[in-house]
Amino acid sequence: MLRDKFWENYTLGELNSSEWDALCDGCGKCCLLKLEDKDQIYLTNIACAQIDLRNCRCRNYEKRTELVKNCVSLTEENLKINLKWLPYTCSYKLVSEKKPLPPWHHLITKDRETVHQAGFSIKKNCIHETKVEEKNMRSYLIAEIGT
Repeated sequence: MLRDKFWENYTLGELNSSEWDALCDGCGKCCLLKLEDKDQIYLTNIACAQIDLRNCRCRNYEKRTELVKNCVSLTEENLKINLKWLPYTCSYKLVSEKKPLPPWHHLITKDRETVHQAGFSIKKNCIHETKVEEKNMRSYLIAEIGT
């Protein structure tokens, strides 16, 4: 059950599992492969093979952490560790910082397509990892989409 404007009225720790999942804007940016070099994390436009690029949703959401060894299942506890690579538009990041959701967020617009229409998703901007050889991954380094 979703409480009215839960993202404004409750902390991440107070959200129920339905609210936690609903908070995700569906941009897919957390499913982009990242390359690490010393203390730097580089974002690529290579998407996890499990993501459906038509809707930016995981094909195997319930089993994602079993199927993808580096898949991060965000929790309130690990959010702080992951803040450095999450996009500035990430709803979990925004709520944790007590900032408003962007106007294109589906909880505001009641339409899951607005994240794509506003250009803040990875839809149409990525390639699946199955189509990229590991030796060529550096060729896919990008700045954050939407910035």
